[in-house]
Amino acid sequence: MVCALGLPELASHNPFIKDLDELGYHVDFVGGYLVIYGLPYLDQDAALQHGDWACPVDLNGAVIDVPKHHQVWWRGSRPHDGNKRQLLLGGGPDRVTVAPDLVTDCSFSFKLLNDNGEKREYLSFEEKARTYLDAITGPAMTAFPSATPLGGIAVKAAAQGSPLRFPDTMSARYHINDISALLRGKRAAIIGLGGTGAYILDFIARTHLEKIALFDDDKVHVHTIFRFPGFIPGAIGKLKVDALAQQYGQWHAGIDPVPERITLENVERLATFDFVFVSVDDGPARALIVEWLSARGIPYVDCGMGLNRSTIGLSGFVRITGTDRRAFETNVNSAYLPTENAKEDEYRKQGQITELNAFNAIMAVIRFKQHFLLLERLDDATSYVLDTAMLEIDSKGRSE
Repeated sequence: MVCALGLPELASHNPFIKDLDELGYHVDFVGGYLVIYGLPYLDQDAALQHGDWACPVDLNGAVIDVPKHHQVWWRGSRPHDGNKRQLLLGGGPDRVTVAPDLVTDCSFSFKLLNDNGEKREYLSFEEKARTYLDAITGPAMTAFPSATPLGGIAVKAAAQGSPLRFPDTMSARYHINDISALLRGKRAAIIGLGGTGAYILDFIARTHLEKIALFDDDKVHVHTIFRFPGFIPGAIGKLKVDALAQQYGQWHAGIDPVPERITLENVERLATFDFVFVSVDDGPARALIVEWLSARGIPYVDCGMGLNRSTIGLSGFVRITGTDRRAFETNVNSAYLPTENAKEDEYRKQGQITELNAFNAIMAVIRFKQHFLLLERLDDATSYVLDTAMLEIDSKGRSE
């Protein structure tokens, strides 16, 4: 029975094991042993190393019973503290073959004390495991703050075969792996990394896109950080694309910062992309980019908003337009695809606030996912406009 069980079944009957797996520990159930791979520890020179912890489990059906002894087994050298003192974990050299590719180097036998200072048994398998994990990894994680016991994250992320740095357990949870996979191999670009462009990146960095290119030649200023998602330490003064690529590179390995403004001289760089988000605040630049994309059949979505003071607060609109030549021809030179800047630079007086940047990005990403069939679409409108005062969305350009 022990050998017939696998980790999924064990986890389904034991919340602690399920929690370890979902937190990102590299955990497995092998030959009756619970194994946790890649735990950080300090060796005799206080250098960072990684070892593997193995503990046999006593099962009552598929439920792990109270441990019958204190022992566990370890592949690696003896763990030490930051002062190069060996941790008092008991045990000694002990070669046990857990699996053909996992032979231990030693055992530990660490005992807890009761309130009277007497040795006591572990009350649960969870208490036993947590006691050992904390004792072994604590000194390493203090000495090396970037060290992590969550080695399963990188292992599972690599196994999924995409640039996403985390295993896509959310899609698995809702049984939509086949839908999420529709973005594999696709390349997207974001032109303009102000508030809306940054939120677009925040959303699509969590997908299986092959590449996400960021085009912008501007720096991060104090007002910029009020429109970015979250907070990026040290961003002020850096190029927007570099600050965002560094931050979201923690999510996605395919982010490419390009510190350039798209002009007639370099617009050909967009030819290699499967989709382009246009979130620029300059009318002529928008006209150039969208006309060029639509003429070549490269799908796009253009974003924009306009807010002004009303009698009470701000009001205005948030819009998206795209994704093809018909969208360009239907909306060009209108409020739905403006190609000129406001006279006397009135645009600069119009507010852009973070929740509407986020909403603008949401509209754009929904349209993007509709294009690739991740989300259903029931109309063929070429432009969608949110009235911020009425909270109503109007669509424009439906074909007859």
